[in-house]
Amino acid sequence: MEIARDMARKGCPHFSIIIADRQRQGRGRLKRRWLSDSGGLYFTVVLRPLIPPVFSPRINLCASLTLARVLESAFGVPAAVKWPNDVLVGDKKISGMLSEMEAEADRVTYINVGVGINVNNDPSARELGAVSLKKILDRRVSRKNLLARFLDAFENSLAEPGFEDVIAEWKRYTVTLKRHVKIVTLHEELEGEAVDVDENGSLILRLSDGSLKTVLYGDCFHL
Repeated sequence: MEIARDMARKGCPHFSIIIADRQRQGRGRLKRRWLSDSGGLYFTVVLRPLIPPVFSPRINLCASLTLARVLESAFGVPAAVKWPNDVLVGDKKISGMLSEMEAEADRVTYINVGVGINVNNDPSARELGAVSLKKILDRRVSRKNLLARFLDAFENSLAEPGFEDVIAEWKRYTVTLKRHVKIVTLHEELEGEAVDVDENGSLILRLSDGSLKTVLYGDCFHL
């Protein structure tokens, strides 16, 4: 992510890719550690989409939706998406994503989407809620093939005229809506029923008093 940020600020092309075999300082949302041992797939995509900043969360939803579809179509793995941008198999996390954005006024300068996928590594000993493709399929998987499939599908999805429909499609794959969740941000913790995702990718919670709360960003825990 740090290399990608530097490259983006220096003007690298749209859809530049930075890949790591492993990471010593992998991180997730809210500065949580992301285990990044050899065997996993860790990469960042530098994007320069022609969208206003308010629509930037759609990029995250599109990335997680794309990966879930690839896991399903290429490997027969019934993957689902969890708000804001995790990919699950059953109740286990197989992928996490982290994005960074810079913008000027009403124009996005760049969005960097960092992706970590548990492929041939096995994080389950230290992360009970994690799983890998190797564990699910009982065989090793070509990381190069998985990366190529994802990048092809992601690039096509971003280029489609129907990109504005990504949220409706994401809802078909999500396991977050219609359940009780806890949202943790840098400033507060909230609990409620996840009732919807709006056009900007924000999660709408129904709190215990019946009021609705729109959450743009945070860590989501299914309860």
